[in-house]
Amino acid sequence: DTIHLDPYDTTALSRGLGKSFDELLEDGRIGLHEEEGLSLPHLAMQEGGDGACTFLGPDGRCTIHGFRPGFCRLFPLGRDYDAATRTFRYFIVDSGCDMPGRYKVRIDKWIGIPDLRQYEQFVSDWHYFVRAVKRGIANMDPEGRQNISAFLRKQFYETPFPEGADFYPAFEERLSAVEKTGF
Repeated sequence: DTIHLDPYDTTALSRGLGKSFDELLEDGRIGLHEEEGLSLPHLAMQEGGDGACTFLGPDGRCTIHGFRPGFCRLFPLGRDYDAATRTFRYFIVDSGCDMPGRYKVRIDKWIGIPDLRQYEQFVSDWHYFVRAVKRGIANMDPEGRQNISAFLRKQFYETPFPEGADFYPAFEERLSAVEKTGF
């Protein structure tokens, strides 16, 4: 019922739709979802009915297909993370896709992200960073968790990544700066 958005996803949505993160929140196309005390963005689902994604058109097709979030790009694949190596492997979700021949498509073609290796490194870095933050705030009071969530949203979502610059180095720079704060 929730499609989490990482900084790459919201950057792609903002650029693709020509709207800031705050405008996407105001439009109700994305919302904030709290999980384990951390409040981060997710795709908003339509209220009532079947709770479908707000980006599905009347014909049931994705209206943001070219810059859809990573979770949507990935389906029917999933990721199995290995904490010991800080890596992940892909797997096919049971009964995820009944389209014959789709299982023979290469992952880089399926996901459709330029420079898949850099993207996978970003996904892993973000995943393990968020896990560490959740562990770190587990025993904080609600106000402390809210402050951390607001700080992370400001650093990774509300402050746009430079237009025309490579996303990954800019992200790594922000991640490194945030980790050095030791919040």
